[in-house]
Amino acid sequence: MKRSIFKKYFTLTAVIIFTSFTIFGVVLIGFSRNLWLREKNKLLVDNVHTVSSVTTENIGTWNFQENMKRTIGTISKIIDADIFITDNEGTVIIYNNVENNEHKSNVINKSIVKTVLSDQQNEYSETGKLGGLYAKSNYIVAVPVYSNSQAVGAVFAAVPIADLNEYMQEILKIVLASALLTIVLSFIAVYYSTIRITRPLLMMAEASKRMATGDFVTRIPVNRDDEVGELALAFNNMSQSLASLEQMRRSFVSNVSHELKTPMTTIAGFIDGILDGTIHTDKQTHYLGIVSREVKRLSRLVNSMLVLAKLEQGETNIKLSQFNITDTVVRVLLSFEQKIEEKQIRIEGIEDAPAIKIHADIDLIHQVVYNLLDNAIKFTPAGGFIRFIVDDRPDEAVVTIRNSGEGIGARELSSVFERFYKTDRSRGIDKTGMGLGLYIVKTIIDIHGGRIIARSVEGEYTEFEFILPKGLGQNERV
Repeated sequence: MKRSIFKKYFTLTAVIIFTSFTIFGVVLIGFSRNLWLREKNKLLVDNVHTVSSVTTENIGTWNFQENMKRTIGTISKIIDADIFITDNEGTVIIYNNVENNEHKSNVINKSIVKTVLSDQQNEYSETGKLGGLYAKSNYIVAVPVYSNSQAVGAVFAAVPIADLNEYMQEILKIVLASALLTIVLSFIAVYYSTIRITRPLLMMAEASKRMATGDFVTRIPVNRDDEVGELALAFNNMSQSLASLEQMRRSFVSNVSHELKTPMTTIAGFIDGILDGTIHTDKQTHYLGIVSREVKRLSRLVNSMLVLAKLEQGETNIKLSQFNITDTVVRVLLSFEQKIEEKQIRIEGIEDAPAIKIHADIDLIHQVVYNLLDNAIKFTPAGGFIRFIVDDRPDEAVVTIRNSGEGIGARELSSVFERFYKTDRSRGIDKTGMGLGLYIVKTIIDIHGGRIIARSVEGEYTEFEFILPKGLGQNERV
């Protein structure tokens, strides 16, 4: 079964927190136990040395037993420990009565006493029952008693291990209480932080499902400045781009359908008229000429679409070479000689154009000049002019083509490079245009790392200026 990121992240965090507190608790309890033993050891050692010294001082006095009982009784109450004195044979000769620590006998194993008396450190310690003297385990410390530099006995001090267990239980309670409170608070914090992290991801998943059905309206709220926020912002940008692409696709299909439907309807109508005899024989040549022009228009549309598809997908092989861009402009201009003469258009500025060498694809630049000049001729009125301005800059070549005419409105000027875009005036003046020429021009210029600018003054002129780097463009796709 699939596990959500929320469950994985929450489980992982919970395991880490629980493991951390477990390790912390074990370490803390271990340190606390060692601390208790060290403190008890120091306390017992200091006091058995005191008792040993007092015993040495009082050996041989007439009230030795009474004095020592009073001394060890006082000390044992202060430190809450069982204290007693034995002779060299292990017999307990003086002891105090401590609750919950009753002796099973009054004799200690001789081997233990011998160890105490022979210990080079003069200190003995163990955790146990002192050879059966105690019924329960104790922490025991012992030191020898000297008289005239001879070991004559030993002083023992014992603390029940039950005291340590009680101490450790209290520490454990504190650790568990602190850990429980911290873990609960941590889990609450992790729960809400996990939800905060995963909610945008869930929203993106839901939005992705909607996008798969064609709904590109959904956006993810971006209210955080971190990686998830960046992801949400990138997702929104992608959604916006896909929405724009979808709009372009629909517009493209609609425009293509329109551009194809009109000539195909015309062709079908005239062919049917010829076949069924509706169009008389003497007019068939005229209408066949119209059919021929419409077929050529369809051919140009298909070719333009193929060129456009290759350019946009990067399938066009850019063949770079060095050439004179002014020569390219002149060759394109000569190819329109007949149309220019028919409309008696005046050509200006080309004779003064300087020779400028650039590094680019000569065929694609030829297409740029051809499309711009074809556009200029279409919208230049009879008797008007087309002016060429070729400017040689240090790193760039600038070509401007200006034609007289009605011009383009300011609102429409920013849209002329969109595919299938036609101004209302152009639809009235030119019936053969497809609205792809300027879009192809801009695409080619962009590929070469250049830029193109459209300017117009209504009622006077329209001009297109394109700038190309003389060297390799930074945005070239080679």
